[in-house]
Amino acid sequence: MNNILLVPGLHNSGPDHWQSRWHTFFPHWQRMEGLPWDKPDLTIWSAKLASKLKRRRGRVHLVAHSFGALTAIAATRLQPEKVASLLLVAPADPARFGIADERLTGSIPVAAHLVASRNDPWMSFERAEYWSQQWQVPLFDAGDVGHINAQSGHGDWHQGLHLFGALYRRAELVISPQTRHWHPQAAYSLG
Repeated sequence: MNNILLVPGLHNSGPDHWQSRWHTFFPHWQRMEGLPWDKPDLTIWSAKLASKLKRRRGRVHLVAHSFGALTAIAATRLQPEKVASLLLVAPADPARFGIADERLTGSIPVAAHLVASRNDPWMSFERAEYWSQQWQVPLFDAGDVGHINAQSGHGDWHQGLHLFGALYRRAELVISPQTRHWHPQAAYSLG
């Protein structure tokens, strides 16, 4: 189960963020470290993540939030053979960071799922629909739930664990039907 890597957004998704809580529940999961958390630079962030992916022996499932989602997409394009799946939660709009859409357009070459809120201050739902089409990934409409972070009251975010569990299982079946790495007791609400 060390094939799951959390990719936080700005400020490293603080201690009350669902990513931090998931990491506490599942300490064998890994977490991206060493990024300039207060300086969102897609080139730097994605290069560091791609370098980490390149050093891995096997494929990894990325669970990314906000600017971390943009980072995960860019890094996956650099190291597609090292990524099994992407859970993209409340991605930030690239335009908010002066990133041209062209840098991120095109289908994502791995199993992926985009989770978006209808009132996310970091990306409108219309833009989330646009990116879902560009990336050719399913879009989960989370409703009016803000930026899907600690400030929007998501706490442990059980719904996210369910979504990730389904994506993980789907990706693992594609990768290797005879081996299953997901253990039902490892994630109590993923079943």
